[in-house]
Amino acid sequence: MTTSNSGQLSATRKYFQAVDSAFDSLDRIFETEGIWVKNHNLIYDVVNLHLGKLRWSFECWKKSIWFLDKFKIDLEDSGMPTFQNVLQLENDRRQIADMLENLPDPTQIKNEMAELMLKYRQFPDTLQKTMGERLYYNALEKGPTFKPFTQPETVKHSYNPRSKRPYYVVHWATYDGTQNLPIVYMAVIEDSSKNAPKPVPKKSGPWGDVGGDTMLGVGLPNTELSGQFRAFTKANSLYSLTLTSIATAMDKDFETLHPKQLRRFVLGPLYLGGITRQNQHVQTILDRVKDPDDSWLLNWTLQELFSKDEISTKHGLWGRAVPKEIYHINTDDIECAKNGVSSQEKHALLPHEAYQKTYASGKADEIFDGYQIYVASDDHIIRHV
Repeated sequence: MTTSNSGQLSATRKYFQAVDSAFDSLDRIFETEGIWVKNHNLIYDVVNLHLGKLRWSFECWKKSIWFLDKFKIDLEDSGMPTFQNVLQLENDRRQIADMLENLPDPTQIKNEMAELMLKYRQFPDTLQKTMGERLYYNALEKGPTFKPFTQPETVKHSYNPRSKRPYYVVHWATYDGTQNLPIVYMAVIEDSSKNAPKPVPKKSGPWGDVGGDTMLGVGLPNTELSGQFRAFTKANSLYSLTLTSIATAMDKDFETLHPKQLRRFVLGPLYLGGITRQNQHVQTILDRVKDPDDSWLLNWTLQELFSKDEISTKHGLWGRAVPKEIYHINTDDIECAKNGVSSQEKHALLPHEAYQKTYASGKADEIFDGYQIYVASDDHIIRHV
């Protein structure tokens, strides 16, 4: 979908209106102490961090349609902006200072627009684009946006008394350029390196707690492996790769890093009435809902893979034993087995009117089979079992 004429511009505005409504509802879920949040406290915090950047990306894109000729959306699959839009944000961030220096300030633009309309009876098309461009670069300057790849960050550095190893809780994110989907990863990794940094234990004293998690931030606390780990995650974060493939490759490439748990949060697909074309049944229902605020359906998926055992493998007659992980794949669940994961949760969020029309269509059981459903009703979220 592009913004090259007034009809397409109107459709794009409806798209952003629906996206705002979907994110507002998602925020309400994340702000509550619902089952999903309680079960996944740490990953909830991590996901919320990245989704905040994604939402700011949408704020910037919303302003860009006033001066850019095209804004492309993946109408057939994800319902999300195409990868090119994500790359464009990154490219434009590099020239924020130059653009803001050369563009007039908003007050000057408003005065010129008023003069053109009142004095000369002309619509300020060019000035309107200039204002859009100014607001776009102002927004880019104010906050971080979702990047094509966000390098790993460590949010916890602790010690496993059973294995006698330090471990890291690391997260990173990517915008899959093939699937046009934002993805967040989180891993729990033990480090058996001889020089693995040890966490500082937390101690209580007269001035409060001291010590605890240290060396947190970008990369791994083990700085000797941090660069190689960053390159690995960048090359192995595609949605087409199963968690088993990623974890097994990580276990193989890093002899002293032991991935004990790997999680993946995938936002999408996003379905919108009158705009997207992924699923005929869903689209027919949403097309009957006229208000863009109520004409959408947002899915997200949380996958998890964990190690059930660690064994020592020996390469060659004189080779030394190297520890390798054995991952649990839930073969009792068809989707888990197909996706190479230990567990998988699928969630669906939609407005109350869209849910009512889905239920009335008789297709609700088919559409939501295997999904945890959340229904947005005014300022409330109804968790449907």
